[in-house]
Amino acid sequence: MKSVAEVSNTQKRETASITLDLEPFDLQQTLDGGQAFRWYGNDDGSFRGILGSHIVAISCDGATVSAEFAGSEERDRVCRDMEDYLVAKTDVAKLRAVLANEPGFGSLVAEMPLIRVMRQDPWECLVSFICSQNSNIPRIKQMVAAVARMGWRIGAEDWAFELPDPKVVVDAGEMHLRKIGLGYRAKHLALTAEMLANWSNLGELRNASYYEAREALMGFPGVGPKVADCVLAYSLDKGEAFPVDVHVRRAAIRLYNLDDDVKNDAVGEWARDRFGEYAAWAQLYMFRDEINRRINGA
Repeated sequence: MKSVAEVSNTQKRETASITLDLEPFDLQQTLDGGQAFRWYGNDDGSFRGILGSHIVAISCDGATVSAEFAGSEERDRVCRDMEDYLVAKTDVAKLRAVLANEPGFGSLVAEMPLIRVMRQDPWECLVSFICSQNSNIPRIKQMVAAVARMGWRIGAEDWAFELPDPKVVVDAGEMHLRKIGLGYRAKHLALTAEMLANWSNLGELRNASYYEAREALMGFPGVGPKVADCVLAYSLDKGEAFPVDVHVRRAAIRLYNLDDDVKNDAVGEWARDRFGEYAAWAQLYMFRDEINRRINGA
């Protein structure tokens, strides 16, 4: 682990910036709406967080996304990573054609900045959603940051660490994970890390079918259908994944007149039939629609 002095020297590296020309998108809901948990908002609407081994400050002005980071010699790599992370090559016109007329959220897809389905590192995404069970976004952030502190320090902030690989988590063990605040999730993460210690390239599942990849993920301790679908949607390119929680289930029943007693798996299959490769995008909007109704007392 780097010392604070070493981090200070690292931070003296020349700062670089990149810009991406994207369709206008909702920066706050994309980075801090329940997909990823290593971004921290600033008062001006920008965010700071970790992308690979870099601390990145990201902001959005209209259709332009700007990112700043230390290490100008790695500008091209960070640019590629950012394009990949934000799925910059999404066919927005096709997406809007599919979803613009949906009840409840279609007008938001058609007219407002988009909430984007991101392409995260699969291991980070799996750690995050194992931690997500029976929790909320601020608490999930705390747990993921605690796990990250077992990794390599890359900045002075208390969250500025590279996420450790599965072997580091195995060496730390379940009791340490409990000590840093994961509770019962510690057992699930420790066992999952042990299974992945000799096969850490979860990205290989991008080449599998949705159902094959889902079955593989559900073989890990603590990974049920909802956690599996989150990892599939937000890191493994499975646009047909449709994570169903209580909020999404309520939205599906309310917006589409599904039976009140419909099971979560049936909601997922219904969504794949209706939205196809854009099911994951629809899920983000249905989740947000339901949360907003709850906030507004509707």
